[in-house]
Amino acid sequence: MTEQERSKIRPLSKHEEEILEALHFMLSFDDLVQETNINEQVLDKLLRALMRDELVQALKWHAEKNDFIALDTIPDELRCLHFLATKHGLFSYHTS
Repeated sequence: MTEQERSKIRPLSKHEEEILEALHFMLSFDDLVQETNINEQVLDKLLRALMRDELVQALKWHAEKNDFIALDTIPDELRCLHFLATKHGLFSYHTS
């Protein structure tokens, strides 16, 4: 791990840990709500913070490619997306 990656590590809240634990595998927003039992509005806010910190990646289904593609920006609507913890997110989870 580089020094730059180490400097990005921050303490995680209980809910953030629950999200990262669930996102070892790709989940939809609705599945993530069920898995974590976190209120939808709270989950939306936490996912945005985790994406900003590059701990979680948002993915959208691309029919032409018949695959999910990673999004470069955080969209206004998260409900139609899938999510996956990044390598950095998993490291942060396992060191918290």
